[in-house]
Amino acid sequence: MTCPTTAWTSTSRLTSQRSAGFTLVEVLVAGVILALSAGALGLTISQSMRSLGLARDYQQAAELLDKTFTKIDLIGPARILYEGPSEGLFDEARHERFAWQVKIDSRLEGNLYEVTVRILWETPSGKGRFIEAQTLLNDPPGSRPSELYWDEL
Repeated sequence: MTCPTTAWTSTSRLTSQRSAGFTLVEVLVAGVILALSAGALGLTISQSMRSLGLARDYQQAAELLDKTFTKIDLIGPARILYEGPSEGLFDEARHERFAWQVKIDSRLEGNLYEVTVRILWETPSGKGRFIEAQTLLNDPPGSRPSELYWDEL
């Protein structure tokens, strides 16, 4: 007759030997989950970097928009309407991808001018983008110095 304690001991040894590691299926499933997670993380980082680059472009374009409006305000919209320039490129190397366009319309009311400035650029992927802003500027005759020129500012 077999002793019950002996049967118990051999069964517990078998159980402990089987649960000591992972099966091949468990390892493969874990590897697939890890690979999918790494792929999703890589895609998220890639999209974040693209969004960051686009945000930098829009920030630069906004700064250039402000700079262009400042030049127009210093010289005067009436002079720029008649003498130009109405479009161009930015001189600084860090803004070489950016261009500007200005449209000025005189209003019937007093010495008001409707000024529209558009900043254009091309993204590294080749997609064209732009921002545009519009304002009204008052430019009474003789209110601005005549010795200021676009290229000197």
